[in-house]
Amino acid sequence: MPSPPHPERSPAERHRLTGRRIGLAVFGGGFTCATAWWTLQILTTVWGSAPPSPAGCVGGTASLIKAVARARDSYEQKAGEEDERTALARYRGALEPEWSDRKGIEAACKGDAAGEKHLKDVIALRYAEEHAVRYESLGLAPLRRRIQGTSGSPNDLNR
Repeated sequence: MPSPPHPERSPAERHRLTGRRIGLAVFGGGFTCATAWWTLQILTTVWGSAPPSPAGCVGGTASLIKAVARARDSYEQKAGEEDERTALARYRGALEPEWSDRKGIEAACKGDAAGEKHLKDVIALRYAEEHAVRYESLGLAPLRRRIQGTSGSPNDLNR
């Protein structure tokens, strides 16, 4: 059975429906373009590559080691005085700007087996130090404060 015919719409109604369709198309197109652009940026950041670092493998890796030492020293200056988030933020902030070039250093070390192994060890050191900061700020520092509060002397812990 054929469907009943639609009643004729007025020109104002047709313009309103056309405007609605155009608005939905513009909104949908903008939303789709923005989502595609952001997805591309995320994928490029995660799995993309970078040009080799001008410092090379050895120089780049040495700068990463210095940044880890600087970050550790930065944390140790206020160890036990901060909560976990603040301590981690300070540690991670002190790693910059060297660690922002990690992909470039990885590209510079590509093909050099010893350099790649050394870089992996430096990366492992960075995350081990970060784990230590987290452990220190969550467990060890509050315990030290409690013990210092009962013993009365902060030097008792250094013996």
